[in-house]
Amino acid sequence: MSPSAAPEEVRGLTGLSAKLYLETIREHYADLDRVSDDVLVTHGNALCLARGQALVDQAKKTKQELELSGKQASAILGTAHGYCGRNVFG
Repeated sequence: MSPSAAPEEVRGLTGLSAKLYLETIREHYADLDRVSDDVLVTHGNALCLARGQALVDQAKKTKQELELSGKQASAILGTAHGYCGRNVFG
């Protein structure tokens, strides 16, 4: 089984994946410019690491704490999961 197929192996947003996540958010979602880079990465990483009900709870927490619309929360969730554990060199 490849590492990307192993559900027990969860990688968050670190290093290059965090950088690409931020670049994507900043480029495509200008309305999130009021949220600092550190806060976006912290919440994006938490969304990456959460599974099941914990993911639902984290999404709600992110939306509430950052005072996001549903569209903004979806953008953060989708973008974070797009970069979670992705092999950016492959």
